[in-house]
Amino acid sequence: MSRTRGVARSLAQGFTRSLALVALTGFAPAAWVAAGVFFSSLGHGPVATSGWTLGVVGACLVLFARPSCAATRGLVTRWTGVELPAAYRPVVPVTRMATGYWWNGYDYQRLRWVSVCQRWLLARTRDPASWRDVIWVLTAPLTVGVVAAAPLALITAGAVLLPASDPVAAVPAIGAGTALLPVAWRVVTPVARRFLGPSTVELLGTRIASLVQGRADLTRAQDAELHRIERDLHDGAQARLVAIGLSLGAAERLVDTDPAGTKVLLRQARETSLAALRDLRDLVHGIVPPVLLERGLVDAVRALAVDAPLRTEVRSTLEHRLETPVESALYFATSEIVTNAVKHSGGTAVDVTIDRTRTGVAITVSDDGRGGADKPAGSGLVGVESRLAALGGSLRVDSPPGGPTTVTVEVPCGSS
Repeated sequence: MSRTRGVARSLAQGFTRSLALVALTGFAPAAWVAAGVFFSSLGHGPVATSGWTLGVVGACLVLFARPSCAATRGLVTRWTGVELPAAYRPVVPVTRMATGYWWNGYDYQRLRWVSVCQRWLLARTRDPASWRDVIWVLTAPLTVGVVAAAPLALITAGAVLLPASDPVAAVPAIGAGTALLPVAWRVVTPVARRFLGPSTVELLGTRIASLVQGRADLTRAQDAELHRIERDLHDGAQARLVAIGLSLGAAERLVDTDPAGTKVLLRQARETSLAALRDLRDLVHGIVPPVLLERGLVDAVRALAVDAPLRTEVRSTLEHRLETPVESALYFATSEIVTNAVKHSGGTAVDVTIDRTRTGVAITVSDDGRGGADKPAGSGLVGVESRLAALGGSLRVDSPPGGPTTVTVEVPCGSS
């Protein structure tokens, strides 16, 4: 009984999916045929009819190629789980320049609405990914459409022949169509992967753009860090050193006339020097913790766990030291994630796992808190992701409502 239900479900699924593919891939050719018939019926000559029909073809390619391909990508992902990411160039915001003209990423226009319309049109005619969409619209009816329509056509032909008392031809047609229903629609996956997935050049271009953006983010982060160090030195250790100099100068003037006052000033200078030393140590620790330089990533994370307010356990399969920039990036990423868990999770425990992967090192931080974490703009996690991207790394957050929250950072690298 269950097997019969499974077969029936497979046939129904194949029928609906084949029908959806026929409708999706046949929309443009149907519009072109309808346009040819319409303009021909108006009494135009063959040349005029062909011209108008070509105009309709061009309009369909510009207007409907991208939505049609987006719908196909969505169906393939929903049916098979295969992701087909689009590789369109990013759309530049329409920006008004100092001259009063509007820039849309392609050209300057005096009017904003003209600039917006031009950006929309050029994005669909100059983007290489849009031309791949056009190729899909032109080839899909002859590949996916034909294969998906084959079982439907056989079943329809058999249904027409059967009432005509021709079972010899009807039964094989219906049987062949029924046998093809569960598999005919699957042709969409390889064909869509070939035409709708990003090409190698587009993947490399996206990768280059990501690396360039990551380098820019890293440069900005380093510049901000230098300003922070300068500010901390100016407001902390430098101010205390100036105070020490003033105290010693006053003590020098009072050493002969007021020994008791001199002792007080020297005691203040000593206390200020200790405070300046603490400031310098904190500043150095914020740049690169000494334990990270001396003992490596694993021991530095364990030292971080000891100071964490929550119970934190660290497990590691890492056996060798990593390159210093990689260790530093992973350490500060882990520190930020653990800090977020302490502040926002509402949990009682944090688990940190450091593992070797085939291409690098991955650190997973899990807590038993309330969950619901994300990466809002301007948050610490976004900054961590930007710094990791400069090294080719990535950050993933899995935090369903109710918890637990798991954050994984991974950086490709080799052992030192």
